[in-house]
Amino acid sequence: MSNYTISNDALTQELQHIGSLIASAQLQQAAKALNDVQKRHGDDARIYLLGSRLAEQAGNAPGALQAAERAQKAAPAWPVATMELAMLLLRQGKQAQALEQARRGMALAPDDFDVTRRSVGIAIQANDLPATVEWLRKAVALRPNEQMLRSLLAAQLVAAKEGEEALALYDQLVQEQPWDTETLAGRAQAALLLGKNEQARQDAEALLRLEPGNASHQHLLALARGEQPKTQPEEKVKALFDRFASTFDVTLWRNLEYRVPQQVAGILLQAHPDRKFNLLDLGCGTGLVGACLGRIDGFIIGVDLSEEMIRKAALHNVYERFHNVNVLDALRETPKDHYEAITCCDVLVYVGDLSEVVPNALRILKPGGHFIFSCEAATEDEEDMVLRPTSRFAHKASAVQRLCEETGFESVEIEHLPQLRTEGGQPLPGFLVTARKSQG
Repeated sequence: MSNYTISNDALTQELQHIGSLIASAQLQQAAKALNDVQKRHGDDARIYLLGSRLAEQAGNAPGALQAAERAQKAAPAWPVATMELAMLLLRQGKQAQALEQARRGMALAPDDFDVTRRSVGIAIQANDLPATVEWLRKAVALRPNEQMLRSLLAAQLVAAKEGEEALALYDQLVQEQPWDTETLAGRAQAALLLGKNEQARQDAEALLRLEPGNASHQHLLALARGEQPKTQPEEKVKALFDRFASTFDVTLWRNLEYRVPQQVAGILLQAHPDRKFNLLDLGCGTGLVGACLGRIDGFIIGVDLSEEMIRKAALHNVYERFHNVNVLDALRETPKDHYEAITCCDVLVYVGDLSEVVPNALRILKPGGHFIFSCEAATEDEEDMVLRPTSRFAHKASAVQRLCEETGFESVEIEHLPQLRTEGGQPLPGFLVTARKSQG
C-alpha cells in the first residue's frame, strides 16, 4: 500500500491471511475471520481497510466507503488509510472528494513516492492541472531518472502553458532518446508555445523522416510554418477522447459547466413534441444528447471516433447503434433524405473546415429537418475560422450563418452563448446554430 512498514506480528499475519482470502474471492470465510479479528482487536485501521476491500469486492459500495472512512478516522496520521480512501473515492466516481483526500495524503507524506504517484493519478482523473503539475514535479524530484515521469510532466507543462520548463525537459528527453516520436512531438509543441517556430519546424521534419505521411506530424509542420490547418488529425482527436472517456461527463458537466446537450434536447423536443423523429448524433461522445433527450419514437444513431466514448454512450440505452468513424466520413456515406434531425455538439471545434459538413448535412436531412450544432465563437474582426492555442477551432457566427444560407438551408437561427462552457475558470463564448431544411 505504501513504503511505510508494519511490524510482522501475529495480528499482521492474520490480516495478511484474510487479505489473501479476499483476493481469491473466498468472501464468506474472509468475513467470518475479519469479524473474529475485530472482536479481539477493536479499532485497528488495518481491519477497517480489509473490511472496505471485502465490501467493495462484494459489490457493497456504501459499506466499502464507510469502512474506509472509519480506517482514516482510526488512524488520521497514517497516509496509507488516507490514500486508500482516496483511491476508493476515485473508483466510485467521486473525483473531487478523491482529490481532497489526495491533498491530505500529500501533506502527511510529501516525500513518499507511492503516495505521490497515486495522487498524480487522482489529479489527472479529476482534471486538476495545477495539482497534476505540482505533484508530478514532486514525483520527478523523488525519481529523477524515470523517463516516463519526466515525459508526463513535460506534457502536462505544455498543457499548463509552462513552455520554458517543458522545453528544458524535452531537450533532456530528446537527447536521451532522439528516435522517440512522442518526445519529439512534445518538444515541437513546447517550441510552438514559446513562438520558437524554427525549432518546431525542425522537429516536425524529423518526425516526418521517422514516420512519413503521419497526419499529426504534418499538422505540426503546418503550424510551425505559420499555416492554419483545415482540421485536426483524426489520430490526435481519437487519442484525446479515448483518454478522457472515463471522466468526460463529470469534467464537462460539473467542472466546465457545459449545458449544450440539454439545450439541444430542448430544441429537438420543441420541433418534435410527439417525439417521432430519427436523429443522427455526430460526435456523440458519451451520449449526453441522448441522455438529455431520453427515448424517442424513432432511432438515435451515434457517431464517434473514440471507441471508449461509444462504450460509455451505450450505457444510456437510448441509441439504436453506433458508427466508429469520423464526422466527415459519416456524412459522406449517409444516404440523402435520411434523418429528421442531426446534432453536432462541441465537435466542430475539432473538425474545423465546415465546407463539407454543412452541404452534406443538408443533403441527408429530410425536408423540414434540422441541423443543430455548436461552435466556439471567433470575434467578428477575426478570420472566419481561427485555430486557438487550445488546438480547437473557433468560428465566426456571421460566416457560419452565411455558409448555411448559401448552401440552401431555408432558415438559420443563431443563439449566442456568453458561456458555451468554462475555460480556465472563465466563460468561453460560443453559439448554437439551428438550421432548417425547406419542406419543398
